[in-house]
Amino acid sequence: MKKIFCAAMILVATYTVSAQEVVVYKQTTTDVDYSSQIPTTIRANFQASYPTATTVTWMPMTNDWWYATYKTDNNRIVRVYYSTQPWYMMRGESFKASLPVLNTFVPELVITNAINNYGNNLYSITKRLSTGNEELYHVTVIKNGVSEVIVMNRQGVVYIDLNK
Repeated sequence: MKKIFCAAMILVATYTVSAQEVVVYKQTTTDVDYSSQIPTTIRANFQASYPTATTVTWMPMTNDWWYATYKTDNNRIVRVYYSTQPWYMMRGESFKASLPVLNTFVPELVITNAINNYGNNLYSITKRLSTGNEELYHVTVIKNGVSEVIVMNRQGVVYIDLNK
């Protein structure tokens, strides 16, 4: 009886170990066009509120939220968030955030270079205290929900990648 019990335990352990999957980080691309999946009410509210927005990228946040990203005339990224809950959709409520977040004074050249290099993934820019003659900036980029900090100089050249 002990041999049967031990054999059953070994079979269960073997089955349990072999049923596990190896988790591998897979990077997904954001090049999917979600514009056909946007609720028409949200699209109509956005077009009425922001008629001058030209290149608009739509992304789902969760099951209940969508956001539109576009670039303004003064070289800033704007995200407008919409809830898909019926109460908010009927009222056309939304809120917007202007990016990048500037934690210190950042020259316009640095902002332009960061926006051109990182686009919609750019989150914030902060001037770094440097000991040399070169001004350095921490640029926070969010890709697929993971933030990365990159150090770049005034010309937009990546100086140090802190994630490596």
